Amino acid sequence: MSVSLGPFITCFITIAFLTLYLYIILYRSGKHYIYGTKTVFIGIAVILLRMCIPVNLPFTCSIYSYKILPKATKPIYTVIGESGYMAFHIFLLCWVGIAIFRLFRLGIEKMHLHRLVKEYAVTDPDEYPNIFSSVARCTSKPINIAVVPYHISPSITGLLHPTLLFPVRCEALPREDLDYICMHEITHYENHDLWVKLLMEIVSCIHWWNPFVYQLKQEYSLALELANDHHLINACSNFNHTDYARLLVETAKSISHSRRGVPGGAISFAREKKSDLSTRIDFILKEPSQKKSRNKIINIHAVIIGMVMVFSLLFVFEPSSRIPPIAEDGTFEMNPENTYLIQTSDGYEIYIEDKYATTILELPEDFKNYEIYRKGDLSK
Repeated sequence: MSVSLGPFITCFITIAFLTLYLYIILYRSGKHYIYGTKTVFIGIAVILLRMCIPVNLPFTCSIYSYKILPKATKPIYTVIGESGYMAFHIFLLCWVGIAIFRLFRLGIEKMHLHRLVKEYAVTDPDEYPNIFSSVARCTSKPINIAVVPYHISPSITGLLHPTLLFPVRCEALPREDLDYICMHEITHYENHDLWVKLLMEIVSCIHWWNPFVYQLKQEYSLALELANDHHLINACSNFNHTDYARLLVETAKSISHSRRGVPGGAISFAREKKSDLSTRIDFILKEPSQKKSRNKIINIHAVIIGMVMVFSLLFVFEPSSRIPPIAEDGTFEMNPENTYLIQTSDGYEIYIEDKYATTILELPEDFKNYEIYRKGDLSK
């Protein structure tokens, strides 16, 4: 396996495609995408995990670009002074360093959330009888409850031991509103959405340099919320679309002026982002779409995501240079005995039998055993 720019390029292209794809199925294709949401996102999760490994795997096939990518990536392969290191090495160092820092900060946020849950945990049902009664109506499984003294959106956290977080004001909400909130958040836990959120957080920390990853994370989160809204609409026999939309708006308003939000790691009932709120309300108030094309839509999504997943696992885009014939009366066979390379600021110059052949931007794996010199230096 070898580290190269190929996986980074493939990651950028793949995530850009997936972001556009999610935008289309979220905003342009009605409600059909909610059927088979897990099928779509499991494929995306596999792709993102592959993109976290910036190496060419043994079974990876390279798709070489001889014109566009070599020109676009030439600055990356520029040797810095006499150090022998290229800008690509600096990028790798920055990438790993910042990724570690962001992962460390994510861990700190998790610890802060854990302390918050522990500090405001409530065990006596008599303190908040309405909240405890609503949770009991929604599930028979053990759910911890924490009530915080400031404005946040009701949320759920805990990968293995779930905790519902409520602001104090929730105790005064009508029974139906509390039930909606509890059902929505508990469904997140039962559908393993907290694991999905953690995966997206880790991926965004590792691929901090890719703006499409942040956008994809936003679309991903919105899709999970819409899938949960759809579940409530179908699970509640007396579901009131207008009341539920009103509850979302009121929750968003209550947290809009709050300086304290829920730390990373929890999934909130509502967010301030107006575009997400508008999309959810529009989805809730519309009549349910016909299900006759359900299986067809699932199959289409599965095929598209499956194709992208297989492609990203098996192929990477690599910048490369063609090696032209250098002899008028024939060609030379390249081997370590008659070929050597000279490292320059533009890449590597290839010499066959002491004759210049061409310059390549990066050193292929096959050339690792060849003699490599620095320009102006006869020593290896």
